[in-house]
Amino acid sequence: VDEKRRVEIDKSLVIIGDALMSCDRIFSSPVPLVYTRHTARFLSMWMLLMPLAVHDEFQRVLQTGLAVIPTAAVLSLFLFGIEELAVQLEEPFTILPLQKYCDEIMQSNKVMV
Repeated sequence: VDEKRRVEIDKSLVIIGDALMSCDRIFSSPVPLVYTRHTARFLSMWMLLMPLAVHDEFQRVLQTGLAVIPTAAVLSLFLFGIEELAVQLEEPFTILPLQKYCDEIMQSNKVMV
C-alpha cells in the first residue's frame, strides 16, 4: 500500500475510533428509569382525567357525552404511541441491528484488502 493510501486509511480509522467513543458514551449513560416512569405516570393520569374535563363541552356542543369515549380512545392511542417511540429512542442500541452493521463493515474491509 502506498504512503498516500496508508495516510487516508489511518485518517478513516481515527474517525471511526472517535465515532465509536461517542457511541460508547451514549450507550453507557442511559436515561434514568425514574424519568421514563414519571412521564408514563403523568400521561396515564392525564388521559384518565381528560374525559372528565371535556365531558361538559361535548355535552353542550354535540348534545351527547358518549362522544368522549372514542375521542379519548383515539387521543390515548396517539399519545401513548408517541410515548412508546420516545422510550425506544432513549435506548437506541436495543433496537438497532448492530451486529449486521459490524458484519457489513468487516466484509467491506476484506474486499479492500
